[in-house]
Amino acid sequence: MHETIEGEVIVIDLETGSYYSLRDASADIWQGIESGADERQIADLLHRRYDASPETIGAAVGKLLDELAGEGLVEPGDGGSAADRAAPPQEANGRVPFSAPMLEKHTDMQDLILLDPVHKVGPRGWPHAAESEAGD
Repeated sequence: MHETIEGEVIVIDLETGSYYSLRDASADIWQGIESGADERQIADLLHRRYDASPETIGAAVGKLLDELAGEGLVEPGDGGSAADRAAPPQEANGRVPFSAPMLEKHTDMQDLILLDPVHKVGPRGWPHAAESEAGD
């Protein structure tokens, strides 16, 4: 599951309990993924916004997509058509400086994220886990 809050994308993997943060160009790449764009289309969209060579942006997009796939957050798709999608907004003076996208991984709340508050709580209620039963 994911949510965008003030330009930052937060992605939570409910299988592992890890959560991820995507900001700036990383958030724009996630927006491209959400819209069904393929790797080339995402790179083209970013090149319209950011001041960097197509090669630099293309390599950075590919690296982040590989990281996302490695974490099990995305799967390769057919890409669809992004021809009618608008480029991300630009600053008034044109393209903005490009910083390589980063996937920030956080594991500090895994126990709480993995705890099913409806089914796996003890008599004291959430967030207290039920005692393990034999065979668990």
